[in-house]
Amino acid sequence: MPRKLPPLTALLAFEAAARHGRMTLAAMALHVSPGAVSKQVKLLQDWLGAALFEGPKNAPQLSALGAALAPKLSAAFDQIQAAVQSAQQDNAQSIKVACYNTFAAKWLLPRMASLAAAHPQMQVQLIASSELDTQRLQGHDIAIVAEPVDGQAPAGVLRQVLFLEQLGPVLSPQLLATISHIQTQAWLDLPHLHSQTRPSAWATWTQVAGMQPTLQTAPITPNQQNYQHYYFALEAALRGQGVCVAPQHLVADDIASARLVAPLGFAPSGLAYIALLQADAKPAVREFVDWLVERVNS
Repeated sequence: MPRKLPPLTALLAFEAAARHGRMTLAAMALHVSPGAVSKQVKLLQDWLGAALFEGPKNAPQLSALGAALAPKLSAAFDQIQAAVQSAQQDNAQSIKVACYNTFAAKWLLPRMASLAAAHPQMQVQLIASSELDTQRLQGHDIAIVAEPVDGQAPAGVLRQVLFLEQLGPVLSPQLLATISHIQTQAWLDLPHLHSQTRPSAWATWTQVAGMQPTLQTAPITPNQQNYQHYYFALEAALRGQGVCVAPQHLVADDIASARLVAPLGFAPSGLAYIALLQADAKPAVREFVDWLVERVNS
């Protein structure tokens, strides 16, 4: 049901005039002319069909109706102001962060507890995707992308390098125990795990690690398994189903807990994980990026 209210400007003008006691002071508070205040007060009186002020024009006094209405309007405007300020504070602490699905699951989410402890008022809306546009924020406050470290940001966008990506083959300790020597072809003959979201991972690693081209594994052979997402390929590696070439940061926690091993180590892939943000980003966005940098370096 629509509300039947007089014009808001008329209510504001009357409340200011009643609170300050003079049209001129109300006009100064509202940054308008005294005539504009008088006009709005008259509009409200006409809408109500009753006088809100009485007495001489040079020293008006609130009528009984005006004296009853003024404090109620003041209380209502105080509530509106408090609601708007609360909404501004909530918005100031609310940020949208876009990143890759596997990065969110394997690196970011396990560390979010420390963000909540450091910034309890911050509200993070996480948008995870298998594809991100590295040239646009697309309505997000922050986008965490993988791109060449010397790439260029669009106008008005800042690039904060988080870490250089390192790639290497990982597998479960149990699967590694089934072969005799990691430097032989035997361990590479184990099932290779691939993902559709990064099908070139094995080829990239063989190139940057200086391995023989014959170890590149495209097209997929019966000895290889292909998963829709990188996360699924890593889960298969954790369960001893094969070897997955993975970025070090995605498996760091699993290696630290001995759930995975990286017998040949890692090599730079040529990419870097970078946080993109607007140059005029609000303080909460910069605080989140500072937190990211701190967590990367811890």
